[in-house]
Amino acid sequence: MRLIWITAPAGLAFACIGLAFMQLARQPRAYSGDIRLDEPRHLITQQMLAETAAETNKLEPRIETTDVSGKKVILGARNAAKPQYIYFVVDGCPCSYDAEPLFHDLFNQFKGRVDFVTVTNADPAKAREWFQEHNVPYSVVSDQGENIIHAYEAKAAIYSVLVTPDGHVAKMWPGYSADILQDINATIAKFAGVPAKPFDAKYAPIEKATGCAFSDGTIK
Repeated sequence: MRLIWITAPAGLAFACIGLAFMQLARQPRAYSGDIRLDEPRHLITQQMLAETAAETNKLEPRIETTDVSGKKVILGARNAAKPQYIYFVVDGCPCSYDAEPLFHDLFNQFKGRVDFVTVTNADPAKAREWFQEHNVPYSVVSDQGENIIHAYEAKAAIYSVLVTPDGHVAKMWPGYSADILQDINATIAKFAGVPAKPFDAKYAPIEKATGCAFSDGTIK
Protein backbone atom coordinates (compact mmCIF):
# COMPACT_ATOMS: atom_id res chain seq x y z
CA MET A 1 0.00 0.00 0.00
CA ARG A 2 2.81 2.39 0.85
CA LEU A 3 4.37 1.79 -2.60
CA ILE A 4 1.07 2.71 -4.26
CA TRP A 5 0.84 5.90 -2.17
CA ILE A 6 4.32 6.86 -3.39
CA THR A 7 4.03 5.89 -7.05
CA ALA A 8 0.51 7.23 -7.68
CA PRO A 9 1.35 10.89 -6.91
CA ALA A 10 4.60 10.53 -8.84
CA GLY A 11 2.76 9.19 -11.86
CA LEU A 12 0.26 12.03 -11.67
CA ALA A 13 3.09 14.56 -11.46
CA PHE A 14 4.81 13.12 -14.55
CA ALA A 15 1.48 13.16 -16.42
CA CYS A 16 0.98 16.84 -15.57
CA ILE A 17 4.51 17.66 -16.72
CA GLY A 18 3.87 15.80 -19.98
CA LEU A 19 0.66 17.74 -20.58
CA ALA A 20 2.47 21.00 -19.86
CA PHE A 21 5.13 20.19 -22.47
CA MET A 22 2.42 19.29 -24.99
CA GLN A 23 0.75 22.65 -24.44
CA LEU A 24 4.06 24.48 -24.83
CA ALA A 25 4.72 22.62 -28.07
CA ARG A 26 1.44 23.92 -29.46
CA GLN A 27 2.28 27.57 -28.79
CA PRO A 28 3.49 29.75 -31.67
CA ARG A 29 7.21 29.28 -32.05
CA ALA A 30 9.11 32.12 -30.41
CA TYR A 31 11.71 34.18 -32.25
CA SER A 32 14.47 31.73 -33.07
CA GLY A 33 17.33 34.19 -32.84
CA ASP A 34 18.60 33.05 -36.27
CA ILE A 35 17.69 36.29 -38.04
CA ARG A 36 19.66 39.42 -37.16
CA LEU A 37 17.69 42.64 -37.13
CA ASP A 38 20.43 44.34 -39.15
CA GLU A 39 20.89 41.45 -41.58
CA PRO A 40 17.65 39.84 -42.87
CA ARG A 41 17.98 36.69 -44.96
CA HIS A 42 16.34 38.20 -48.06
CA LEU A 43 15.87 41.92 -48.71
CA ILE A 44 12.87 43.34 -50.55
CA THR A 45 13.87 44.82 -53.89
CA GLN A 46 12.50 47.90 -55.63
CA GLN A 47 11.04 45.57 -58.25
CA MET A 48 9.06 43.72 -55.58
CA LEU A 49 7.74 47.00 -54.20
CA ALA A 50 6.72 48.14 -57.68
CA GLU A 51 5.06 44.82 -58.53
CA THR A 52 3.02 44.68 -55.33
CA ALA A 53 2.03 48.35 -55.64
CA ALA A 54 0.71 47.59 -59.14
CA GLU A 55 -1.67 45.00 -57.65
CA THR A 56 -3.73 47.70 -55.87
CA ASN A 57 -7.39 47.72 -56.98
CA LYS A 58 -6.93 44.54 -59.00
CA LEU A 59 -9.88 42.14 -58.83
CA GLU A 60 -8.59 38.96 -57.23
CA PRO A 61 -9.72 35.53 -58.47
CA ARG A 62 -12.53 33.98 -56.48
CA ILE A 63 -11.30 30.55 -55.37
CA GLU A 64 -13.24 28.03 -53.30
CA THR A 65 -11.16 25.55 -51.33
CA THR A 66 -10.95 23.88 -47.91
CA ASP A 67 -8.51 24.39 -45.07
CA VAL A 68 -6.62 21.67 -43.20
CA SER A 69 -9.59 21.20 -40.86
CA GLY A 70 -11.97 20.58 -43.76
CA LYS A 71 -13.62 23.99 -43.40
CA LYS A 72 -14.77 25.70 -46.61
CA VAL A 73 -12.71 28.77 -47.48
CA ILE A 74 -13.52 31.30 -50.20
CA LEU A 75 -10.58 33.45 -51.27
CA GLY A 76 -11.45 36.71 -53.00
CA ALA A 77 -15.13 36.40 -52.13
CA ARG A 78 -17.52 38.94 -53.60
CA ASN A 79 -19.93 40.75 -51.25
CA ALA A 80 -18.10 39.37 -48.22
CA ALA A 81 -19.02 40.49 -44.73
CA LYS A 82 -15.50 41.75 -43.97
CA PRO A 83 -12.06 42.22 -45.51
CA GLN A 84 -9.80 39.21 -45.96
CA TYR A 85 -6.09 39.16 -45.09
CA ILE A 86 -4.11 36.41 -46.82
CA TYR A 87 -0.47 35.68 -46.21
CA PHE A 88 1.77 33.11 -47.80
CA VAL A 89 4.11 30.49 -46.31
CA VAL A 90 6.86 28.49 -48.04
CA ASP A 91 7.25 24.95 -46.75
CA GLY A 92 10.47 24.67 -44.73
CA CYS A 93 11.29 28.39 -44.95
CA PRO A 94 12.98 29.61 -41.73
CA CYS A 95 11.78 33.14 -42.50
CA SER A 96 8.20 31.87 -42.23
CA TYR A 97 8.96 30.44 -38.76
CA ASP A 98 10.46 33.73 -37.61
CA ALA A 99 7.55 35.84 -38.86
CA GLU A 100 4.66 33.57 -37.80
CA PRO A 101 4.12 34.93 -34.25
CA LEU A 102 3.81 38.47 -35.63
CA PHE A 103 0.89 37.42 -37.83
CA HIS A 104 -0.77 35.90 -34.78
CA ASP A 105 -0.44 39.31 -33.14
CA LEU A 106 -2.09 40.96 -36.16
CA PHE A 107 -4.92 38.45 -35.97
CA ASN A 108 -5.46 39.21 -32.28
CA GLN A 109 -5.42 42.92 -33.08
CA PHE A 110 -8.39 42.50 -35.48
CA LYS A 111 -10.11 39.37 -34.20
CA GLY A 112 -13.65 39.19 -35.60
CA ARG A 113 -13.11 42.20 -37.88
CA VAL A 114 -11.04 40.57 -40.64
CA ASP A 115 -10.97 37.09 -42.17
CA PHE A 116 -7.39 35.76 -41.84
CA VAL A 117 -6.12 32.93 -44.06
CA THR A 118 -2.69 31.32 -44.52
CA VAL A 119 -1.87 29.74 -47.89
CA THR A 120 1.15 27.41 -47.98
CA ASN A 121 2.75 25.29 -50.68
CA ALA A 122 3.17 22.47 -48.16
CA ASP A 123 1.30 19.25 -48.87
CA PRO A 124 -1.88 18.66 -46.82
CA ALA A 125 -0.10 16.62 -44.12
CA LYS A 126 2.66 19.20 -43.61
CA ALA A 127 0.17 22.06 -43.76
CA ARG A 128 -1.78 20.35 -40.97
CA GLU A 129 1.45 19.99 -38.98
CA TRP A 130 2.10 23.73 -39.40
CA PHE A 131 -1.44 24.49 -38.21
CA GLN A 132 -1.02 22.29 -35.15
CA GLU A 133 2.59 23.13 -34.30
CA HIS A 134 1.96 26.87 -34.32
CA ASN A 135 -1.54 26.62 -32.90
CA VAL A 136 -2.76 28.82 -35.77
CA PRO A 137 -6.10 30.42 -34.79
CA TYR A 138 -7.37 30.78 -38.37
CA SER A 139 -7.56 28.79 -41.61
CA VAL A 140 -4.46 27.23 -43.16
CA VAL A 141 -4.87 26.17 -46.79
CA SER A 142 -2.59 23.69 -48.56
CA ASP A 143 -1.71 24.78 -52.10
CA GLN A 144 0.85 22.14 -53.01
CA GLY A 145 0.61 22.90 -56.73
CA GLU A 146 0.96 26.66 -56.02
CA ASN A 147 -2.08 27.43 -58.17
CA ILE A 148 -3.55 29.86 -55.63
CA ILE A 149 -0.11 31.31 -54.88
CA HIS A 150 0.56 32.15 -58.53
CA ALA A 151 -3.00 33.37 -59.11
CA TYR A 152 -2.47 35.86 -56.28
CA GLU A 153 0.99 36.88 -57.57
CA ALA A 154 2.82 35.88 -54.37
CA LYS A 155 6.52 35.49 -55.18
CA ALA A 156 7.85 34.40 -51.79
CA ALA A 157 7.05 33.61 -48.18
CA ILE A 158 5.74 36.50 -46.06
CA TYR A 159 4.03 38.13 -49.04
CA SER A 160 0.56 39.17 -47.94
CA VAL A 161 -2.51 40.87 -49.38
CA LEU A 162 -5.58 42.58 -47.98
CA VAL A 163 -8.67 41.91 -50.07
CA THR A 164 -11.70 44.18 -49.82
CA PRO A 165 -15.19 42.71 -49.25
CA ASP A 166 -15.88 43.08 -53.00
CA GLY A 167 -12.79 41.07 -53.97
CA HIS A 168 -10.32 43.83 -54.91
CA VAL A 169 -6.78 44.31 -53.64
CA ALA A 170 -6.68 46.98 -50.96
CA LYS A 171 -2.90 46.61 -50.73
CA MET A 172 -0.22 43.96 -51.16
CA TRP A 173 3.09 43.67 -49.28
CA PRO A 174 6.18 41.71 -50.41
CA GLY A 175 7.39 40.89 -46.93
CA TYR A 176 7.70 42.40 -43.49
CA SER A 177 9.67 44.85 -41.35
CA ALA A 178 8.84 47.11 -38.44
CA ASP A 179 7.45 49.82 -40.73
CA ILE A 180 5.66 47.39 -43.09
CA LEU A 181 3.86 45.83 -40.12
CA GLN A 182 2.77 49.30 -39.00
CA ASP A 183 1.43 49.94 -42.52
CA ILE A 184 -0.38 46.58 -42.58
CA ASN A 185 -1.91 47.42 -39.20
CA ALA A 186 -3.09 50.85 -40.35
CA THR A 187 -4.44 49.55 -43.68
CA ILE A 188 -6.40 46.70 -42.10
CA ALA A 189 -7.88 49.11 -39.54
CA LYS A 190 -8.96 51.45 -42.34
CA PHE A 191 -10.73 48.78 -44.36
CA ALA A 192 -12.17 47.09 -41.27
CA GLY A 193 -13.66 50.42 -40.25
CA VAL A 194 -12.03 50.52 -36.81
CA PRO A 195 -9.60 52.96 -35.20
CA ALA A 196 -5.97 51.98 -35.66
CA LYS A 197 -4.39 50.78 -32.43
CA PRO A 198 -0.63 50.80 -31.79
CA PHE A 199 1.02 47.58 -33.01
CA ASP A 200 4.13 46.15 -31.36
CA ALA A 201 6.41 44.92 -34.17
CA LYS A 202 8.69 43.28 -31.56
CA TYR A 203 11.71 41.67 -33.24
CA ALA A 204 10.71 42.48 -36.85
CA PRO A 205 13.70 43.53 -38.95
CA ILE A 206 14.37 47.21 -39.49
CA GLU A 207 15.19 46.64 -43.15
CA LYS A 208 12.40 45.42 -45.43
CA ALA A 209 12.70 41.62 -45.57
CA THR A 210 10.98 38.94 -47.61
CA GLY A 211 11.00 35.14 -47.41
CA CYS A 212 12.18 32.15 -49.40
CA ALA A 213 10.95 32.00 -52.99
CA PHE A 214 8.12 29.90 -54.36
CA SER A 215 8.79 27.69 -57.39
CA ASP A 216 9.07 30.54 -59.89
CA GLY A 217 12.42 31.43 -58.26
CA THR A 218 12.13 35.17 -58.62
CA ILE A 219 14.00 36.03 -55.40
CA LYS A 220 17.57 37.05 -56.23
